Amino acid sequence: MAVKKMEMINIVGHMDDVDEVAKRIILSSSVHMTSAITEIKDNDFPILKAKDNMDALIDYYYIKQYASEKNLPEIEKKIDAIYEMFGNSKKVNAEYINEDYDFTEDVKKLNELYELVKGSYSRLTELNNKYNNMMELKEYLSYIKDIDVDLSELLNMKYIDVKVGTLSSYDMDKLRKNYENISALVFKIYRDKDYTVVMLFIPKTVEQEMQRVLISLNFNEFKITTKLEGTPANCIDSIEKSTYSIKQEADSIKSKLGDLEENNKDEIEKYYSRLMMEYKIEELKSNVACTNEFFYLTGWIPSYKKSELSECLGEYESKLILIYKDVDEVSEGVTPPTCMKNNRLLRPFESLVKLYGVPSYSELDPTSFVGLTYMLMFGAMFGDVGQGLVLFIMGLIFSRAKKRTVVGGMLSRLGVCSTIFGFIYGSFFGFEDVLKYRVFKPIHPMANINFLLGAAIVVGILMLTVGYFYNFINSYKVKDIENGIFSKNGVVGLVFYWGLLYAIYAGVKGIKTFIPLSAIVLILVVLSVVMMLKEPLANLIKGKRPLYNESKSDYYVEGGFGIIETLLSLFSNTISFIRVGAFAINHVGLFIAFDTLAKMINNGAGSAIVIVLGNLVIIGLEGLIVFIQGLRLEYYELFSKYFNGTGYEYKPIAL
Repeated sequence: MAVKKMEMINIVGHMDDVDEVAKRIILSSSVHMTSAITEIKDNDFPILKAKDNMDALIDYYYIKQYASEKNLPEIEKKIDAIYEMFGNSKKVNAEYINEDYDFTEDVKKLNELYELVKGSYSRLTELNNKYNNMMELKEYLSYIKDIDVDLSELLNMKYIDVKVGTLSSYDMDKLRKNYENISALVFKIYRDKDYTVVMLFIPKTVEQEMQRVLISLNFNEFKITTKLEGTPANCIDSIEKSTYSIKQEADSIKSKLGDLEENNKDEIEKYYSRLMMEYKIEELKSNVACTNEFFYLTGWIPSYKKSELSECLGEYESKLILIYKDVDEVSEGVTPPTCMKNNRLLRPFESLVKLYGVPSYSELDPTSFVGLTYMLMFGAMFGDVGQGLVLFIMGLIFSRAKKRTVVGGMLSRLGVCSTIFGFIYGSFFGFEDVLKYRVFKPIHPMANINFLLGAAIVVGILMLTVGYFYNFINSYKVKDIENGIFSKNGVVGLVFYWGLLYAIYAGVKGIKTFIPLSAIVLILVVLSVVMMLKEPLANLIKGKRPLYNESKSDYYVEGGFGIIETLLSLFSNTISFIRVGAFAINHVGLFIAFDTLAKMINNGAGSAIVIVLGNLVIIGLEGLIVFIQGLRLEYYELFSKYFNGTGYEYKPIAL
């Protein structure tokens, strides 16, 4: 399928309208942006020299790159903070973007809301931290609540330092074994299966020495940052009263924030949606050139989307200078992006093409050919009704999952092809005696090995031939006589390939040909010489001098080896397709191995488990191998004949 026709679009308008025009271009999702400054330097930005455009033409000579003045990251931080405070998820709502709006006014309102929410949220955070600290302190005090001593006196003794904390059971054992070396009093005040809470009375004269010991024992000290007075029991009562009042105030603030969220939920979504649009507008404007009065914008647009852009521009179209140019009107060396548009059946296979490379604008889009041949080869190598249905269902599941639509679409289509070939092979989850037909006899791979291998080679020859025709068309589009006519992948190469196949087949089968084999061999030799002379012949036809782009001796040495390489590549390209039949046979053989193992177990449940596991291994492991083998045939045997993949993808600026 040919790539979509592209046109370069140049737009000139007043600076007052740049934001609105940019927004409408983004909403149209039709323009692939390029640098206006670059296009102007390359003289690809013509200004209509009509009287009405004279102002823009005069201003044209004072042009500069557009410089952004908006601080969008700062605005985004505030919106992110509000979303975090409210715990909502971000979502772009097109309804708020399509309508007219003043983003400056939106930012003012956002700042007001942010300050309102920030004050309440900061106080709530402060209360939560205070509450958590008090609960930790309460837990600490609960271990010493039975001590009838004023804490202010206990914790502020002149000669003794008091520490309370936890030791693991292992470290407690170490401490117990070294009591005689510890210059402190140690009291166990609580014991758990994993840890022990201890109180230590340490003379301040040995405090530093004991600190090193405690570090070696991984002592986890309870830190008290609050000033405490009274007994631990009294302090606990005081903490409970304080936490109650803190909780009441926190609940009140939460209620207030909840009301703010409910009342401003739509407003926040509106600000976020418009911020995302502003980011896109700034991205578009980074490619804009401007003067004090006018802006200059350029990009690529598919011809079929021009009406969509016109509709989106609406009343602004009459205020703009719009110039469309065909590809052949732009400067040499300027290449448009490639817009690939395939039908729904084959669209998932675009990803396989892009994995290799994007077709250049002058190339045919190979997606249709790749999709059909890949499905054919995968189905032939992985033919099974049950396993194919599993792949189909997996594809449907992936298609419903976000960001997995391409994988899902491909799996479901490959699953259908696998199922179709499964009916042809008469295979259902590996069993070939389940499906019975009255119309035709299934082609069991193990019983038709020679047929499958031969059919695979024949199909490969046909695919390679189609690859030659793709190369003819691609070469014709860029007027490449050398590659399209005289090369190993050109017309001469195709005739040489089929002549060679005919000669080999006739020689092996002993068939009497209407052209003597000696004459066929002579024709093949002549064609080899023509392929060797491809460069001078092409230059001669085009009237280009010199005929050789390098020294003659180097050229002919390279050409001689090129003919040998051509013979080897034709042989390897053709034989490579035998793997399609080989993997179809291997698919059956792998199941036979699991089936044999199941019979050896001779246990109903055990045999069933082996069969199920065998099918899972076949679907997962062999399915992956077959997938890779199909890719190899597409990339190495077919793409090498006709596809360069040196283009770049059409990516319209869109929200």
